Amino acid sequence: MNKGVFKRSTVPRNPVDANERFQWLFKKFRIHPIFWMVLGAGILTGHFWEVLTVLFIVLIHECGHTFMALHYGWRLETVEILPFGGVARVNEHGTRPMKEEWWVILAGPIQHLWLPIVSFLLLGCSFWNEQNHEIFLQRNGMILMFNLLPIWPLDGGKILLLLLSLKLPYQKAYRLALLLSALFLLIITGWIVWHTTFLLNYSIVALFLVISILKEWRAQPYVFMRFLLERWHASGDDKRSRTRKIIVTPETSAWKIFAEFRRGVKHCILIKGRGWKREIDEKTLLEAFFSGKLTDKSIGEVFT
Repeated sequence: MNKGVFKRSTVPRNPVDANERFQWLFKKFRIHPIFWMVLGAGILTGHFWEVLTVLFIVLIHECGHTFMALHYGWRLETVEILPFGGVARVNEHGTRPMKEEWWVILAGPIQHLWLPIVSFLLLGCSFWNEQNHEIFLQRNGMILMFNLLPIWPLDGGKILLLLLSLKLPYQKAYRLALLLSALFLLIITGWIVWHTTFLLNYSIVALFLVISILKEWRAQPYVFMRFLLERWHASGDDKRSRTRKIIVTPETSAWKIFAEFRRGVKHCILIKGRGWKREIDEKTLLEAFFSGKLTDKSIGEVFT
């Protein structure tokens, strides 16, 4: 398998083509149909200004994610704008250093800290009054708090995955993050139904979150394979300092070993048989797996 296939694609680097760079980034932004539905409802109910306020806040929030991702050279697919926030779709979660992921995720919520200051400074302008300021502060806080809920694919859901990845193998952490996301969404929905009347906007957003969690659940094999491919691709210049030992028997399959792989560490696999043992690193195991040697064999059949 050619590792060159996985070369990262980033925004064009030529500074002469600044217009091309802007057009490339502009084409990545998408407005989700849900937002148009909320916009239409806002016009019909006389809340058009509030909807525009939300659109501006969401754009700034997503620009934080986007520019931080591009700063680290992440592969950006699209940026979807939703009524409660947005989703920057990248092909890097689980494959880049955790430090980068922390910064990319937090770059969105951080934008909400300086936006109130801008709104306060605009109070001296004729087009901005106290009512505009109060609406802006309210919507800014609501979007921030909603995005920090521990539900995938919100920022809080991605933070939850990173925290779980600190203590668990990546495959288990990923699955648990999705299960907890579904649980938190069920609890929040139950609380809203119990304490309030029917909310159309929340129903639309909740449906979107349910679909997102289900899609991510079905995509688990693909996500985990991407995780392994990236480790194999980066194994030649691995800078992780910590090493974790995985002890297995000769009968163990490669998939069972991969299920114990964690983020941010190098793995040393110790194969212990009757009266003998052999130690291999994760690079050797991944090379054997992707070359087809471990397709239908146990690890002992290949490395004894």
